[in-house]
Amino acid sequence: MAYSKNNLEIQSMIAGLYERYRDRGFISFRRTPEIKGTTYLNPIIKAIENKQVLRLYYLPFYEDKPYFNEVHPYLLKEHGFRWYLVGLNEFKGEVRTYALDRIRDLQESSGIDYQEPDFNAADYFKHAIGIIAPQGVPPLITIAVQKTQAQYLITQPWHETQNIIEETEEHVVFSFRVHPTYEFKSMILSLGKDGEVLEPAKLRDDLKAEISLMQERYVNQSSA
Repeated sequence: MAYSKNNLEIQSMIAGLYERYRDRGFISFRRTPEIKGTTYLNPIIKAIENKQVLRLYYLPFYEDKPYFNEVHPYLLKEHGFRWYLVGLNEFKGEVRTYALDRIRDLQESSGIDYQEPDFNAADYFKHAIGIIAPQGVPPLITIAVQKTQAQYLITQPWHETQNIIEETEEHVVFSFRVHPTYEFKSMILSLGKDGEVLEPAKLRDDLKAEISLMQERYVNQSSA
């Protein structure tokens, strides 16, 4: 599972503090949302260990009705208070990601030989932020961030490939070797006027178009 020992120790420590001090009033804890789909963790772990193909009755976010998927389970990954299963879709012949809270039923599948994974879990998410993990060589992305705002990125890096390549009196220029997924674009947009993509040109154009659509909605919105 994509969860380091250090992360587990930190989570355990936080859980201990929560149990001990949650009613004392001098530590403010963020209310953790309910994590759905955890009932499927044990059977999926068992299937991975036993190399057993699973039959998922699954409802994607973009569909109205669930349907069956035969999946060779390879990896469980936690991200953003959700658990995900990464595995080979038997019908499509591709590695796909499934949110456990979107599973409507799960059973062992008979008659299909388990196919060993031909990918390394660490490498699979090496150039990804979040759960979406395009494969192939990612572009080198450079972002100029206003000096004060840049301190947040310095103390809490977005990704292990993050580097500082230039620093001026006003900005810090960061580089990333990641795929420009929806989640990464959202992180850039969260910087507002304090962040600017310098390269690659395509990502810069994509964000420019996104910002134009955002502006259009606010400009065309009738005032209350």
